Amino acid sequence: MDPVHNPISRGALLLLRASAVVAAVLACLQPVLAGAFLQGHYSMLSAHRMSGMLFALALLPTLLAALLVWRGGRGPGRPALFAALALVLCAAQIVLGFTRDLAVHVPLGAVLLYLVVRIVMLSWAKQPVARYAGVPA
Repeated sequence: MDPVHNPISRGALLLLRASAVVAAVLACLQPVLAGAFLQGHYSMLSAHRMSGMLFALALLPTLLAALLVWRGGRGPGRPALFAALALVLCAAQIVLGFTRDLAVHVPLGAVLLYLVVRIVMLSWAKQPVARYAGVPA
């Protein structure tokens, strides 16, 4: 079946775009919440923790959709690679946050933000499934 007309590919692309945007918004929220905590708004630490957990949850459908676009729709593999890496690093980030190892936690947060922004950029840059159908992206 033509990947452009494959409903799994189209649905996966829409899921990838939506979940990647949600993950990116949550990732952008993290330094804001941490900064508010550092300014003395101590309830923001629990908001930072909850937002981090939601970020990890948002990465799950992002990874699933990226895998479906890549394998099922013959799209690019970089979003899947970045999503898998982000999920693993997010798990490490959560552990580092709970152990308060900020020397690694803070720069790792910047890496995670970069990864999810790249996933968003890649998923919205072009139609990853269209390039294999002979149709211009």
